[in-house]
Amino acid sequence: MKIVDKAEKIVYIFNCSVCGSKLEVDCDELIVVGNKTCKYLCPVCKKPRYIYWSALKCKIYYTDK
Repeated sequence: MKIVDKAEKIVYIFNCSVCGSKLEVDCDELIVVGNKTCKYLCPVCKKPRYIYWSALKCKIYYTDK
């Protein structure tokens, strides 16, 4: 077995549900509120917002060798 790339960090990309800004969030910045619902703080609106897991897109950054 050979290691091709090592994952450096995992982020989620989504649009704010109110202002429509495109946001990129680390896993630590999302707070799981309930069943498939997360809470985040929008830096544009400056208010806490809620988003469903189905609206999140996962992006993985790999280390360059």
